[in-house]
Amino acid sequence: SRRASVSLWFCEVSSAWAPPSSLLAPFPIMSALAAEKTTPAAAGAAPLPSSRVAGAVVAATEKLGSSKRVSKRRLSGDAESIPRPLRQRKSLCVAEKPKPASVLSSLEAIVVNLERRPDRMAGCATRLEARCPGLRFERLLATDGRQTVIGKDEVTCSWHTSRNVVYQRARAIRKGWDDLDTYQERTLELTAGERGCASSHIRAWQACLERAGEAGDRPLLVLEDDAAPTAEFAATLERVWPSLPADCGVLYLGYSQAADWRREVTKDLVEAEYVWTTVAYVIWPSAARKLLSQLPVNEPVDNWMAGYCATGDVKAYCVRPKIVLQADAWNVNSDVGHSDEHYWGPDSDIRHSDELYWGTEELRARDRQPAGLAGAALLGDAADDDSDSSSEE
Repeated sequence: SRRASVSLWFCEVSSAWAPPSSLLAPFPIMSALAAEKTTPAAAGAAPLPSSRVAGAVVAATEKLGSSKRVSKRRLSGDAESIPRPLRQRKSLCVAEKPKPASVLSSLEAIVVNLERRPDRMAGCATRLEARCPGLRFERLLATDGRQTVIGKDEVTCSWHTSRNVVYQRARAIRKGWDDLDTYQERTLELTAGERGCASSHIRAWQACLERAGEAGDRPLLVLEDDAAPTAEFAATLERVWPSLPADCGVLYLGYSQAADWRREVTKDLVEAEYVWTTVAYVIWPSAARKLLSQLPVNEPVDNWMAGYCATGDVKAYCVRPKIVLQADAWNVNSDVGHSDEHYWGPDSDIRHSDELYWGTEELRARDRQPAGLAGAALLGDAADDDSDSSSEE
């Protein structure tokens, strides 16, 4: 140590000069050595060997230093092997930056469910917990159109199919169906289920505004109780989210495509013109506010929303391929009766879908459910990603 070196050097100095004791008083080690050197030889004291001098110096130095030693926190792990000068660097003590929150953990969701159908809520909750880790969701009691009085200023009692027919034909052309003559414009009565469904989504848009946060731009995930997320749900949503355009008002996670896509944003994200179903979508406060300002809903609610997307009043995008399916085929185990179920007469069973299309066997084979995907929950999960239900479930 530096103290020992100084003391040893002092021992080598000629004993001809002896400093006054008053000068050495503050330094006990040097004072002791000086006294040893100045001891008269006549007293019979033998000269102090240099090895003993060194040992005495070291021992005294350690004793002196122990009174001032400050215990230091030991570094754990591999840090003990780091050279001592590096241990003083602050970078070794800086904690790792926390990982950014996932989209699912920062997103709020509501599940639209009738009070009299807790079975459907339980099934949806099971699917969400299995496929959507970290997602916080709450039940939104749906409006029961059979029991609740719904004002006409909120939802009308009838609708005209003209705009929907345009897009039914567009889908038929896109898919090569030879049935254009079957799509006819007419006025239909909205069923109690359709009116209740529209009212439920109106309340979901209101909930979006209530939960918008201080900045007023927090989106809300709206799910119907037959929503069935795919295994790729979480990973795909994380990948798509950073690419969302700033003007996004609605992001459809499950849908049935009508018209061609307007544009491709990324390979996983496209801008939509007109899509059907409201099984799963994320809505932003700006879009919710726009839709609420346009009430009443005068069509099945998915058609009505799609109409505002088609005009550009609401910018809509779709995850491609869709990452939420419907737990059952269209109009199977549903509480929402569809006003166009008898579009082609009272005996119609709605054949206008990929799975039930009545056209040529070649076209039916092309659009048939892929092999290995058993069960109605995967109906319509075809290669072109189009489940083709013509109304809201």
